[in-house]
Parts: sequence; C-alpha cells; structure tokens
Amino acid sequence: MVSQNQARYPLPEAIHCQRRGLLLVTCQRQGAEILITLEPNRSATRRQTWWFLLLVAGVTFSVALFWALFGAWVVLPFAGLEIAVLSYVMLRVSRATYRMQVIRIRDDVVEVEEGEFYPVRRWRFPRPDTHVNVRDATTPVDPIDLQLHDGRQYLALGTFLNQADRIQARDALQHAGLMICNDRWWRSR
Repeated sequence: MVSQNQARYPLPEAIHCQRRGLLLVTCQRQGAEILITLEPNRSATRRQTWWFLLLVAGVTFSVALFWALFGAWVVLPFAGLEIAVLSYVMLRVSRATYRMQVIRIRDDVVEVEEGEFYPVRRWRFPRPDTHVNVRDATTPVDPIDLQLHDGRQYLALGTFLNQADRIQARDALQHAGLMICNDRWWRSR
C-alpha cells in the first residue's frame, strides 16, 4: 500500500552523484529513503599531516640547534613556539576535514545530522514544508549558499564545499525531490 506522501513526493529510482574520482557529495538509496552525504575535500590524511609536522619540526629544530651551538640559544624557545603553533593549526584543520553532513530524505521528513567523526547535531524538517533556498554568489569568486528551510527553521548546507560541489549538492537535493527556490528566479542556472 502506497501512502499519501509517497504518491505526492515520489522518490527517484536512482541518483548518481559522482565527480572525477572525488566523492565529496554522495547519494544512495536505502529502501524508502535517500541518503545524501556532504564531506569537505580531504587532500591530506591525518597520517600525512603528522609526517609533515615531523619533517618541519626536524628541520626547524636542526636549524635552532645549529644556532644554539654558536651561542644564539635564544632561538630555541621561538623554534618550540613555532612548532607548537603550527601543530595546533594543522591538527585543527585536519580535524575539520572530517566534518560531515548526512541528509536523510524520507517521504514525510528530512533529517540532517552533522558532526566530525560521529553525529553531534540533528535537525528534523517536515518534508511537505521543506525547500532548499539557493542564494547566488554576489561576486564571481563566491560560492552559492544552500539553506534547508521549512518556514520555522533553516540550516546552512555544505558550507565547507567549493562552488562545483555545492552545485552538485543542489542538483542531488533537487533529484531527491526537494523543491529548489532561487533568490534570483529570473536568471537561469
């Protein structure tokens, strides 16, 4: 038996969202729901980040020890401070690349989970009232903005994606059956 919402919001049979080997926006069907996953570009793994930090620390401390042997010992604390700050920033950036948004689209509800290694925040939007607001870029270098909106709450989607991936996310949400509203409706894509 087909529910009233399933007849009103039919789910597409197949959605293909791939881009030249990098899967930053993935779509898959799981039974009666569509699962869209948004991930940032992770160009360096955590292990590669650690190796880079070890290489930079080795070079920095080698130079600092060389100068310390010639009496300029004052460079040692600054070398340590430099490595500490670089390590902090690199590990924060590396952790941020594991951020993820998972969008579950069912016939009656749209759920979004967000977190870095596991879901930390969750939102629920009733499907009949939910649409995607697309705000075009104000300058040529700005990406479009995507917001999931139901009249009572809104959520920014894919803030960590680049322009091409945001367009791909918009297309995936549209293929999944969500209505797309553009702030400049008079212009074509």
